[in-house]
Parts: sequence; structure tokens; C-alpha cells
Amino acid sequence: MSSRERFGRDYIEAELRKISDQLQTEVEAYLIGGGAMALHQPSLKDTTKDIDLVVVDETALSRLMGVLDELGYEEVTDLGDEYDRLGARHCVRNDAGCQFDVFYRQIADKLFFSDGMQARSQQFLSSEYFSVGLVSFEDIFLFKAVAERPDDIGDMATLVQTDLDFDVIANELERQVELLGGEFFVTVVSASLERLDESEGIQTPLDDVVRESYQRYMKGYELRIQLDEETPKSLSELAAELGVSDEETERRYEYLNQYGFAERTSEGIRDTGKHDEFTRS
Repeated sequence: MSSRERFGRDYIEAELRKISDQLQTEVEAYLIGGGAMALHQPSLKDTTKDIDLVVVDETALSRLMGVLDELGYEEVTDLGDEYDRLGARHCVRNDAGCQFDVFYRQIADKLFFSDGMQARSQQFLSSEYFSVGLVSFEDIFLFKAVAERPDDIGDMATLVQTDLDFDVIANELERQVELLGGEFFVTVVSASLERLDESEGIQTPLDDVVRESYQRYMKGYELRIQLDEETPKSLSELAAELGVSDEETERRYEYLNQYGFAERTSEGIRDTGKHDEFTRS
């Protein structure tokens, strides 16, 4: 995939305007990733291989894909592992090698495109039937923190130079916990922040927030692996297995219970078998 052509601001904008000219009904879309960085500020990232778009309406998705088909974009099947992990609803490419990765509501099968992300987006293109917003640098940073692709750490380092508002990112982390139904995704964010520090020497105000969530998740996880769906265990039995107090075990149970991962029965505590909606391929 590294030998593919790369495309700059002018080409991306021209392709978006072609879509606008073809549409006969309304479509609202948002640019994420490298394409958004190139359009926000070309000095940050002057070219990208792919144009990543997210839509939040199923009908709009169908309309957009119909127009891309009319413009000569064809579905790509030989994506490779990196793109399979992205989980785009559709990947289409034209004869020039330009690729649209189109997501519906959830980005990379990982983060939901929240109302906050939508509100923070900056209007880029607005016509009678087509509007395109540029996702904020804060939300691009978070997206890249979970995408787990080779180039994303470098892009995160670049984004830090834009004077990111880490309070906004921390608040979005909390919102994603609500939408995803758990904090598992924070373990991936934590690993990306560690790589950012190790490879680029960059620490962020987000590190402490993520570390707290990571530790909370891991304590809950340690309890969960002791649980069984069929055979409940008593609090004291679990405390002995973990080597912690009953009070600490109760706190960990309450953490799991708030997301529906564990429940208390008359015979003890059991695993529910439920998982959150964050997918790690």
C-alpha cells in the first residue's frame, strides 16, 4: 500500500466538489484523518493516500455511495490487514488511485462519531445538497490514538504542535465510555500515548487522565477473569483469589456492574458475558 499515490488539498477539494455537483438530495459528511489535516492546515500534512469520510445517516450513506459509483469509484477488496482493521463501511478507489474510506457512525469499529465531534467540526464545503465538515484536531488526535496504524503516532506528534485542548479530549473520552459501554478502548489510547512518549519524547496532559482510567479498567479486568458465567463465586472467595480485601473486591465488582459485565445473585457474583462495543481486530 505504501506505493500508492498521495493527494493534496486541491485534489481532495476537487473530488468533493464533483460529488456536490452530482448530488440531487442532501448529504452531510465529515472529513477525518489525514484528509482533514491537509484541508485544515496543509503545512501539517500536505498529502494523504485516502479521504476518510464519516456519515451519520443511513440514507445519506446510500446516496453518497451512489454518486461515488457514478464518478467511477469502484469497491476495493485487496485492502490488506491495515485497512481491514479500520472497519470502514465502504472503501472505493478511482483510476487515479484516490481512495475514499467511508464510515457510518462508528470510526474504525472503535469510536462513535458523537454529537460533540459533530459540533466541534469546522464547515469546509456547503452547497445546496452537500455539506462537509472538518473534524477538529482534538478528535483527529483521539481517532489516531485508537487506529493502531504505523503512521498514526507521527501524526499525533504533529497534532500536539497545534496547541490541542486536552480538556476537550478528556471530556470526549468520558463520552465515548458512555457510548461504547466500557473503558476497554482506553487501553489502546494508553498504549498509543506510551508510544508517543517513547518514539517522539512527547508527554501530554492527557496521560494522567488515561492512566487513571487504564488502572481502573485493569483492576476490574483482574476481577473479571476470576468470574464464571455459570458458577457464581462469593465476595470473600474472589478476594482471596485476587489477594485483596473484601472492600477492594466490592469496589471492583461495582465497577464491572455499572457496565453490566458482572452481577450479584443469591449464590454470589457471576460474569454476564456482556462486552462493550469497542472492537480491536
